[in-house]
Amino acid sequence: MNISLSVQRLPESIRRLILADPTIKPRCDQGDKLEEILRSREWAQAWLRQNGDSSSVKVLRAILIEFAGLPFELESLIKLLERTSSLTGAETRVALTKLRRSGVVFAVRKAWGEQLLYLPSDCVSLWQPLLLPIAGSAIMDIDARDVVNVSGQFRLPLSLELLSVWHQIAREPLLWTSKGTISRTDVTRMTKRMRLSAEEFDCLSLAYPQSENLPPQIAIALDLGLHNGVLRKSGNEIRISDSGLTSWLAYSPMEADRLLYAQLADRYGAVSPALHLTASSIMTLTAMKWYLDEDAAVRDGQERAINDWLELLQALGWLERGAWNGRAVFRIKQPLRTGSAYPTEQDEGQAAIFVQPDGEVLVLPEAGLRERWVLSEIAELVTADTVFVYRITRNSCMEASNAGYSKESLISFLEQASRGQLPEPVARSIEDWYSMLGKVRFAEAMLLRTENAAVAGKLRQDPETAEKLLEQVGDRDFIVDRSSIKFLNERLRKIGYPPLDQRLRMNIADTHQPELVPGRSDSEESGWIYRRHVLSVFEADRTLPAAKDLFPGMLDIPAAWITKPRTYHLSTRKELLQRAIDWQAPVQVERDGQTKLFVPVELKEDGGKWSVIGQWRLFADNGSTGNRIGSEATIAVGADEIEAVMIVLPDLEDIETN
Repeated sequence: MNISLSVQRLPESIRRLILADPTIKPRCDQGDKLEEILRSREWAQAWLRQNGDSSSVKVLRAILIEFAGLPFELESLIKLLERTSSLTGAETRVALTKLRRSGVVFAVRKAWGEQLLYLPSDCVSLWQPLLLPIAGSAIMDIDARDVVNVSGQFRLPLSLELLSVWHQIAREPLLWTSKGTISRTDVTRMTKRMRLSAEEFDCLSLAYPQSENLPPQIAIALDLGLHNGVLRKSGNEIRISDSGLTSWLAYSPMEADRLLYAQLADRYGAVSPALHLTASSIMTLTAMKWYLDEDAAVRDGQERAINDWLELLQALGWLERGAWNGRAVFRIKQPLRTGSAYPTEQDEGQAAIFVQPDGEVLVLPEAGLRERWVLSEIAELVTADTVFVYRITRNSCMEASNAGYSKESLISFLEQASRGQLPEPVARSIEDWYSMLGKVRFAEAMLLRTENAAVAGKLRQDPETAEKLLEQVGDRDFIVDRSSIKFLNERLRKIGYPPLDQRLRMNIADTHQPELVPGRSDSEESGWIYRRHVLSVFEADRTLPAAKDLFPGMLDIPAAWITKPRTYHLSTRKELLQRAIDWQAPVQVERDGQTKLFVPVELKEDGGKWSVIGQWRLFADNGSTGNRIGSEATIAVGADEIEAVMIVLPDLEDIETN
């Protein structure tokens, strides 16, 4: 689940606690929205400065490494940190509560009460550069001269691949067959529109409807189209959403590709923590600079994920691969982080389209999506490469006319896009070709049919009905506008001629289809491809644990047990240690004149004597990964070896609940 939906579903009591956080309140007072604050790098840096090298930061780093954006259970995290760090279960529980209190980690509960915790999927790219930065740097320019580019054939960026498929759907909406599937003919048409192959998506392990007939590249085109609101599903068909398409075409290809990259990482890469972290680390790199493949690693065991992701990005036209002194290298062709600047964006006053006297239209990489979409409707594609080449022909003018372009609008578009007048031969050809177009046409019309001429006459006599009758056909039928159907249905009932309503209901429904806005979806699962962890189906966890919830029975024990080391009777000492075991907390022990920390795990009885099994704290954390760098022996400590003792609890001062 992303941060926007997570914040939207927050219980009001927890929202108030998050808003009171000292790193959030000043920004909120300035008018910033909570979801904007929680995804901003400035806030994340401020939060890290405030928390320093605390347990909360160590726990967050471990969550990134092991789970990234996948949901997890508390016990899984505790076992992970007990195995890989010096943190105890008590420290992990308190740190996790503070992370929820700060709006970093969120929680949901399944119907049977089981809790799932998660880092919002689009926040992985926020925290990874801060907590798990890549270690390498770009190859120096002087050394980069020795790089051999091994990328092979040119690949279109994903934004343009999708535009081609979506244009095919605009021309011929996808209709379900009688078997409830998209027809093979439609699948073949769409597949021919893309240079991508099914094998290039193997690393994503996608699951989606009709997978036996639908290749993954088409499934992704449908998924991203539906998710961004460019496509809409209506009954048994998928077609273009006019409003969604208009919003999408306002992007430049580079802007669209940045958005698509973030969605690719969030929707598909998130299935694997290693893949998700690879996607995030590559976002931080400088465009057109060569890096070693291993530079993308931020955790152990990431090598396969790096290669899989780089291969995918190369296929999607965002990356080139090379060899340098026998080592594999890569470079991204444009910045992939949303909001990053790049100097080759199209200048408002600079033409990116050039019309040649022979009717060819050259389209530079900087041309916007809107210009490219219109060209695909009014011209024939000749070449799709770094520079696209189209041609204005008699047939393309016929197609343009069918798509609703008049001669004047076609010429106006070409002149505006090319920032100049059309070459005379092209203007003259368009004039000639259009002279024979539009003289005859087919049109779909909505008929209001009556039983006979007498009924038709009655309808004409009613002023309110008559004004909705556009044209009479024969002596008993009328052409009406679809938008008038609802009014006519109600009016005809009032004047005593209720229409048959089966067809009517269907058309009223057709005229009120909801449409999505690009970049915004009605729900987390909108799209075509199945999401493996759809957390929005579960209820947001409505409470934060208080100290007494984190440490049950805390109010029932003597205060000295958790405030000051003391010497106790053997039976009391045993009871104190059992409580520490239940809480997964360490104890401070005075032994042989020294004060040490001991992590008890189990009490062991041996006849009338007992001992405690556990570990002395003999290791530390590796600051970059949280992995254990030392080792400790599990030993048995006899009851008589322990002198003064107390339970050591984490700092509970910041634990607040409603």
